Amino acid sequence: MCSNDTKHVQTELSEDEYELFREFAMEHGLSVKEAGHEALIGWVERQQRADPNDRAFTVLDELEADSLPDRAQTDARGEDDLVDEWHGSDESFTLADDPSTQS
Repeated sequence: MCSNDTKHVQTELSEDEYELFREFAMEHGLSVKEAGHEALIGWVERQQRADPNDRAFTVLDELEADSLPDRAQTDARGEDDLVDEWHGSDESFTLADDPSTQS
């Protein structure tokens, strides 16, 4: 069905891409046309929600590469804010949500 207020969009896929898309559409009970429409609309909606200027996307760019250590160098045993007191004891403990202790 074609009306004057609709536009057609066309793209190219490799044979493998097309088969993957066709199979995915069929698995979801959609025609290739329906799946293509949903994919395009979904992509536009996701792009509108993502703000490329959001700090979450730019914070790493702001860090200078040489300001980051090559690897983390911390030892929780010596960090007062991570451990109240540690005496090197090897006393065993069990986490409350450890599935192996549940019967």
